[in-house]
Amino acid sequence: MPFHVTKFKVELKLAINRLRLLQAKKSSLNLKARREIAPLLETGKIESATVRVENIIREDLNVEALEMVELYCELLTARVGLVDQSRTVDPGVSEAVYSVIYASSRIDVRELTMLREMLTAKYGKELVLEAMDNSTGLVNAKLVRKLSVNTPPDSLIKMYLTEIASFYHVRWRPDGEEDEDAAPGGSDNDTPSGGLKEPASVIPVAPSESEPAAKPAAVDEGSGNELGSDKDEALPSVPLAKPAAATTATAIAAADELETEGPAPATEPPILLPRATAPSKAPATQPAANKARASPQQSSDGGIPSLEDLQRRFEALKRA
Repeated sequence: MPFHVTKFKVELKLAINRLRLLQAKKSSLNLKARREIAPLLETGKIESATVRVENIIREDLNVEALEMVELYCELLTARVGLVDQSRTVDPGVSEAVYSVIYASSRIDVRELTMLREMLTAKYGKELVLEAMDNSTGLVNAKLVRKLSVNTPPDSLIKMYLTEIASFYHVRWRPDGEEDEDAAPGGSDNDTPSGGLKEPASVIPVAPSESEPAAKPAAVDEGSGNELGSDKDEALPSVPLAKPAAATTATAIAAADELETEGPAPATEPPILLPRATAPSKAPATQPAANKARASPQQSSDGGIPSLEDLQRRFEALKRA
């Protein structure tokens, strides 16, 4: 197939889209395979889980390889001018060209095969054979490792199994490793407090000079019993008052005053007289005078008022 720049760019874009679809598909299948491994670990089928994990590891490496090839295709798209202007491989695109040719024979993508044929027409079959065998070592070393078919190491397999068990909450650990959820020291105590740490013993400390001395325990006056320390800690420290005694004393004093003074006699209404020493209250004597005029018809015993009362009222009227 002859080399054409326009068609080469189209094939690069198609390859990028196909590689992205493959990455999404393989990632989805790997996620489903991880869910299937969790029941195997829970039921103790370790060998079956190990075989499936090897396949998952291989597919994960393939997904990473597809991502690297995608980046190389994007690089060739951006530097397609370097590919078109020279009959030899430019150093700026040499790694990308060799890596894409190397991956085309190991990844089942039709667009990569088309790119390899176009690069063969551009640079010759010898360069393509060197790239496929990586005899010159220009292919990316990481890409070579990810596309290799070697068996993954046991440490990587154990790590995958441990992560799957942890993610799906399966109580499983590799041989020779203790379960993190198990009680240390092999304790057989199944009570909820078996794994709790005992509180440290409290050592009493003498109060310093800057700290106030502790108040003595309060005493209930009604019962004479000392209140417990638990009540002191649960309730705020409020000074004890004697509201009942104070109220009783006040009531007795008020009763004594009432008995001493006594109520005003109901048969004789009070007579308001003006005070000689308080001239400022002179206007208040007018109602008293009017009341004095109207009161001759009444007396303390229901008869005519006495002469002394009349003289006293008359003198009060003269002063007013």
